Amino acid sequence: MKTEPQRTCPSCGNELSGAMEFCPVCMLRKAMAGGLESGASFAPADTIKPIPERATQRFEHYELVMGEDGEPVELGRGAMGVTYKAFDVDLRCPVTLKVISERYLGDESARLRFLREARAAAKLRHSNVASVLHLGKSAGNYFYAMEFVEGETLDHLIKRAGRLDVKLALEIAAQVAAGLAAVHEQNLVHRDIKPTNIMARLKEDRSVTAKIIDLGLAKSLDESASEAGISSPGAFVGTPEFASPEQFAGVSVDIRSDLYSLGVTLWVMVTGQTPFRGTPAEVMYQHQQAPLPLEQLKDVPQPVVVLLEKLFQKDPAQRFRTPDELLKAMPAITGAIDAGRRITRKSLQKTSYTTSRIGTRKPPAKPGPEKISVARLPVTGSDVFGREEDIAFLDRAWANKDVNVVTVVAWAGVGKSTLVNHWLRRMAAKHYRSAELVLAGPFTDRALVGTLRLQMNFLMRLSLGLAIQTHGSERRGGRAKDWRSSSRIIEPC
Repeated sequence: MKTEPQRTCPSCGNELSGAMEFCPVCMLRKAMAGGLESGASFAPADTIKPIPERATQRFEHYELVMGEDGEPVELGRGAMGVTYKAFDVDLRCPVTLKVISERYLGDESARLRFLREARAAAKLRHSNVASVLHLGKSAGNYFYAMEFVEGETLDHLIKRAGRLDVKLALEIAAQVAAGLAAVHEQNLVHRDIKPTNIMARLKEDRSVTAKIIDLGLAKSLDESASEAGISSPGAFVGTPEFASPEQFAGVSVDIRSDLYSLGVTLWVMVTGQTPFRGTPAEVMYQHQQAPLPLEQLKDVPQPVVVLLEKLFQKDPAQRFRTPDELLKAMPAITGAIDAGRRITRKSLQKTSYTTSRIGTRKPPAKPGPEKISVARLPVTGSDVFGREEDIAFLDRAWANKDVNVVTVVAWAGVGKSTLVNHWLRRMAAKHYRSAELVLAGPFTDRALVGTLRLQMNFLMRLSLGLAIQTHGSERRGGRAKDWRSSSRIIEPC
């Protein structure tokens, strides 16, 4: 006996014959609601149009919801895959289905990244992070199912409503921070916190629920060397407008990078625009070097400005150390706004740090320089991550009396100046190891590079009597001549 093909109504989940044009349950509901008069044709907005058997797309027990055009309802599209609205035919509830992009089906590295994303998300069970329900493979396609989150992306809410009310923005930021605390507990870093990766649902009572919905770039801090091999080490990952300075440097990042990105998201919520704009290279430079455009915050309460300055610190060590520290500081922010009171960054730090240090040992003091000022060193992050080999190389070069010049060469933004700055600070703590002369200056402003090099060469000629070609006239691959053994230079190019 031949069985009749079945379909599932995307509106109510009712199973019906594939030959039926309309869902009888939806028709009955429409009639009972008084929306269908006698003799009138039934053509609701969510009418199920006949779809050929071959067009129905299922992934195991998940069926993609079709739109009016007969195509699957797409919720989003990212670097790794496409996200659809789907229906769990067993549990009879809507879900979100993320399917790996077809162009990556033959790419083993991409497949491993997709699986890692699903497994990282599956570790998280928190009310402010969308939960992963199932990981599967269907007809050669890898996919995973997540809870379907009602509402709209924060990006869509901002575009629809413009600048958000400050209290609403702080509440959303606090809920995202709570989700990041769960990410931190699993020793993960999200690396792509931004409005399009956050769902927000405003309720009738004006309360809000926010959830992190995409962990496509999440990375475990505990991953093995083989797992790290699929992460494109040293390459930039993230969204430039929302990325932290250390992400551009291509070094290891931790949860403080996500807090910087949350700061950018909060900035967008209260101003309606990102703080830094331009080409990717211009945005990268601004995140790493430019001061905050505080004039954009003229209508923002002063306590929120202080909070943003804290989150936007270019040195990760100057930000909140964990999402929990940020959450503990939130009552001080909202309380100061309600009371019309001003706060300082120092008092904000004290509020979060005093609470978080209970039951912990005081960290050992770091050795500092004695009688040597480092105030004129380039302004970069004071800490570097994952550069131990580079620092050891500089130490060996300095100890080798036959090495007189070390040139650090890499593409823009990789962290050359930060590396040399960090190394110089360590040198300062040891009186620069008997160096007679130390010259340090920022090489980030391209317009000043030529002038700075001329000044350095002039000083060298004056003090050492050397005949040195300037880099501006030196052919590529050329070498400076007649260096004396006492002349020791480290130059980021």
